[in-house]
Amino acid sequence: MVPCVAAALIGRANAPIRLVERHHSHHDTYVVPPDFLRALVVTMLLVGCLGFVLGAFSLAGAFGPSARCVLAFTDAFVWTFFGAWVVLMRYKVSLFEDRGEIVPLIGRSSCFFYSDIEKLGWRGRIRTSGYRDLVIVEKDGRRLRIWGIVDIEQILLHIDRFDVLEPLAAGPEDAPELMPRALGPWLAGARQRPAEPAGEGSGNLIGRKRFEH
Repeated sequence: MVPCVAAALIGRANAPIRLVERHHSHHDTYVVPPDFLRALVVTMLLVGCLGFVLGAFSLAGAFGPSARCVLAFTDAFVWTFFGAWVVLMRYKVSLFEDRGEIVPLIGRSSCFFYSDIEKLGWRGRIRTSGYRDLVIVEKDGRRLRIWGIVDIEQILLHIDRFDVLEPLAAGPEDAPELMPRALGPWLAGARQRPAEPAGEGSGNLIGRKRFEH
């Protein structure tokens, strides 16, 4: 049953609405990359099928462990991944003209106004997406955290509050030349990106214009 459910979820993970960046007439929404969600679903399907195969071998006496132990292990693995898939599908950051809304993995959504932001900082290690987590500190002391699993660079460009963005010194693994030109030194240590060949292009012109304001 579990592999069948996982197979049905592949269509949901491939749905066009689960784009990393969805543009609407009045706001942009950033969600977890669909490729990652699809990988979770495929993993559930493969492990579930493997559990049935190994369970059949156990019943036939061709595999040492009992079928109950094999199915218990694979079912626990699949249901753990299913729980992760559900909460990651929920996570999103919606940005409007003057405010943003964060729907966390668990709990109620939080709204913040760009004009109330006192500080933007980086926290945590670089994730597999290439980003660190972005921490928003408001004037009243409230702190919000945007996970690095979404497109932090585009979120920063939309918020356009580089005057309060905390600069970080680049470490040996975060060389300044690897940073996006659009955000300049503020993204030092926040995202890894291959360096552009010298003399080619001028980077993200839209982001550069915002940076110069």
